[in-house]
Amino acid sequence: MVSLRLFVTAALAVATPIVSALPAVPAAQLTLTPEQIVDGIKTLSAKSQALQTPAENITIVNGPLILVGLGPFPRIISGFTDIVSTSTVFVSQMIGTPPIGDEDEATSIVDAFREFVRIHQALLNILIGKASLFNTVRVPFISQPVAAALRQVENVVDTIAFGLIDIIDVGQPKQRLQNDANSLSSSLTICINAYEGLAINNKPKQA
Repeated sequence: MVSLRLFVTAALAVATPIVSALPAVPAAQLTLTPEQIVDGIKTLSAKSQALQTPAENITIVNGPLILVGLGPFPRIISGFTDIVSTSTVFVSQMIGTPPIGDEDEATSIVDAFREFVRIHQALLNILIGKASLFNTVRVPFISQPVAAALRQVENVVDTIAFGLIDIIDVGQPKQRLQNDANSLSSSLTICINAYEGLAINNKPKQA
């Protein structure tokens, strides 16, 4: 199994520094209890949940307002940046966490991650649906920043999932977590492709 430290390094490469909403952990500790891991995942779930309303409010009229920093898209992109930064802090705090062999503790972590997956997939499904609004209008300026933000989320979510899989030392919960991580990864890929496709679909036709 690849070490958690390697995944932390990858996450740090894409994160934008901001003040994290996660509880402070002493630098010398760099380890989390199962309860702290659950709390960290719940923090990410809440941040994802908060983006559902602005995503639902995207329309063909307010979407292009991203050009002047208005409308729902800037808030969503900022929210994704927050999730990436908070996730990076969260993962860095897990570096020294020993394997979790207690089934109840492992299950509580996996249940929290499953709820995060459920909430985040709901957000992604909204965004996938909203992308279709712009398939027939020329708005490539929407596709690039949204797809880039989604790519960063994809990278850090993979980092969290691999880190948790590395820590959990109980077979059935580990497999559940792997399945949920694969499901979320598929949803992220679909959403990224939907917004990257806007740039392709809306390229000016050659005369």
